[in-house]
Amino acid sequence: MQSAKLTKRERQVAGLVAQGLSNKQIAAESVISPRTAHGHVEHVLTELGFNSSAQIAVWVIDESRQETS
Repeated sequence: MQSAKLTKRERQVAGLVAQGLSNKQIAAESVISPRTAHGHVEHVLTELGFNSSAQIAVWVIDESRQETS
């Protein structure tokens, strides 16, 4: 996996995506609009060069493993 410079909010959104939350649920959890949540998810996908939420989830897990190593 590649390393990326994501903002704190984008990392939070990525973590919520990894938990299986929808954009609407991410918006409620983060106190942002669903459209803003969608924008963050799209930016995370673009920044990481991914096509799916599942890839974000794998990246989040990999990042957390690297932090604990």
